[in-house]
Amino acid sequence: MNKKLILTLTLILLLLIGCSSPAQDEPQAAPTEVVTEAPVEMEDTTVQDETQTTQQDVAAETPAEMEEETAVQDEPQTSQQDVAAETPAESDDTAAQDDPQAFPTEVVAELQAEIDALTAGGFPPGMIAWIDAPDYQFAGASGSANLADGTPMSSEGAFRIGSITKMFTAVVIMQLAEDGVLTLDDPLALWLPEVAEQLPYGDQITLRHLLTHTSGLFNVVEHESYYADIFMEMVVDEATGNVTLDCVARDPNDTLARYVYGKEAQFEPGTQWRYSNTNYTLLGMVIETAVQMPLAEAYRTNIYEPLGMTSTFLDCYEAPLADVVHGYSAAGDTMTDVTELHESVGWSAGGLVSTAPDLIAFARGLFGGALFDNPETVAAMTTPAPGSAYGLGIMLQDGYWGHAGGIAGFRSVLNYAPEFDTVVVMLYNTDATGPEQLQAEIMNPVLPLLQAAQ
Repeated sequence: MNKKLILTLTLILLLLIGCSSPAQDEPQAAPTEVVTEAPVEMEDTTVQDETQTTQQDVAAETPAEMEEETAVQDEPQTSQQDVAAETPAESDDTAAQDDPQAFPTEVVAELQAEIDALTAGGFPPGMIAWIDAPDYQFAGASGSANLADGTPMSSEGAFRIGSITKMFTAVVIMQLAEDGVLTLDDPLALWLPEVAEQLPYGDQITLRHLLTHTSGLFNVVEHESYYADIFMEMVVDEATGNVTLDCVARDPNDTLARYVYGKEAQFEPGTQWRYSNTNYTLLGMVIETAVQMPLAEAYRTNIYEPLGMTSTFLDCYEAPLADVVHGYSAAGDTMTDVTELHESVGWSAGGLVSTAPDLIAFARGLFGGALFDNPETVAAMTTPAPGSAYGLGIMLQDGYWGHAGGIAGFRSVLNYAPEFDTVVVMLYNTDATGPEQLQAEIMNPVLPLLQAAQ
């Protein structure tokens, strides 16, 4: 079979199952009827009837409702400017030491052996695993960052992080809610009236519905032409087999016009749950309208700069700040290099590139409260909706808060264990397999130390 066709089919399977979403096992589903106070979000392309959601099919998010006063505080404890200089390690309850030491030698050896065993089999070609605890830190890397020349993986390599991007988008929306710029119950039509006119139930959909994947809007990547367009636009190098899709800053209005407008609603807003990347594309557009600046700049101003993140950027929408490690898709028995296949249409739903150190800084800033004026905002984001395992842009499962992501050539997980004030980051440079199942194995050797430190 033609390699280009095989790769396209691989991408379709990947993107439909989990490409722009968080990951972790199987989703446990959202309520059939969504309580208006707590929407739930999860990534799966089907409507879940009475189950609980998980991070793997939850590339979406579970709405957890937040009352207006939890997002906007009359007398905030600190202003956003004051918080800007605060690092995640400075928060009261989730403070990590400035200079955590390495885990004991035997633990480090066991952790490294776990990830070496995976890359030795070729799936993934390379990976990174970081564990950041108050007293200890492990920064492991294994395998190759480039199969063509054998470049070893660095523990600070830059990866496309897929749906982890949704956490960043949700954070900016919540900051704007705190600042009184918007409320989660604002109708979409208030911010994007011309867009809302083109959508089913456009006059009823709220920002909360978008955050929680309860809008009922058609998922952009499910359009019959979406993958066909990638197939037509991408170029395969006959000599190397490498695939290229030009890095283009795509207008989200064009994306909606091409793949969403004219599609029927999956259900009436607020009545069911179904993952849709369209929701987060719209939230990105709302952010740009509200702050009157490009989304990439909003991320930088509101998140990267306050937290000292130096290697995170929105692919194709700003100058790259780091070289992305090579990413691979499995086409038959062959690993195909898709590093230059830029799915820039992901944008606010899945377009970020980041590193493990930056993701740890982000998690510390988010869960430690440094990104917000009101501590109740974090509480709202990490409160699961009834009958679900999803908060506001954050998946909650097995004692972890976080998200997973997948995009052509890459899989990723960012999780925070509040019980131990510990951040876990795992990054793979293939979409053929994901790191979700590895998390328990990685954490087993360190749990006794974390428990003893309490």
